[in-house]
Amino acid sequence: MSSISKTPSRAPQKRATSSRASALSLADRAIWNGVRSVRRMEILESIRANGPLTVPELSELYNQESTGLYYHIKLLQQAGLIYSVGKDGRESFAVRNETLRVKCNLKNAKESKRLRKLVEVFAAKSQETFAADSAVKGSSQLLRALRWENLEAGEVANIKALQQQIENILDIAKTRRVRAKKTSQTVANWHVGSFIQPARADQFPVTSIECVTMG
Repeated sequence: MSSISKTPSRAPQKRATSSRASALSLADRAIWNGVRSVRRMEILESIRANGPLTVPELSELYNQESTGLYYHIKLLQQAGLIYSVGKDGRESFAVRNETLRVKCNLKNAKESKRLRKLVEVFAAKSQETFAADSAVKGSSQLLRALRWENLEAGEVANIKALQQQIENILDIAKTRRVRAKKTSQTVANWHVGSFIQPARADQFPVTSIECVTMG
């Protein structure tokens, strides 16, 4: 994304742990505090995509005072999402794992509520920062759809064509549900949705969160 190009991309560096990390529980307060903020996920993505970064570098990248960034860095560290490394005699930060996975027990009211809030805040931020588009309808696979990619025109066209196929299938399913006589056939058992929109040039991408739901 053009927003990241303000900081030169670095060659991929060896991480401390495997990208195939076990899922982090939303029941853990430190984890919850780390992932619930869009800004913290933006910072995490900047560190993940550009290699270890110092707070001054993040400050320049986001055009924000360092003081406010230290607060986010502290919570990301407490959640175990980033760790401190040395760089040119200064403290810098690297991601703990390339992939961020969180799990939620849907049978637990508190965890379920946190998952809803997590989805709502990311969806609201996406809608707020993307160009207005009446075709936007929900999200796909919860937070996994909320990602930014550098797409070519043909790829965008392919995605939109696939979206139309999905809409057609959903229309058939809706008609079948409306006409159904058995109660079991009128209850929706899948949540499906998708959206694709151009990102603002100054909008930083967030690290994609994979949700693992239980219960």
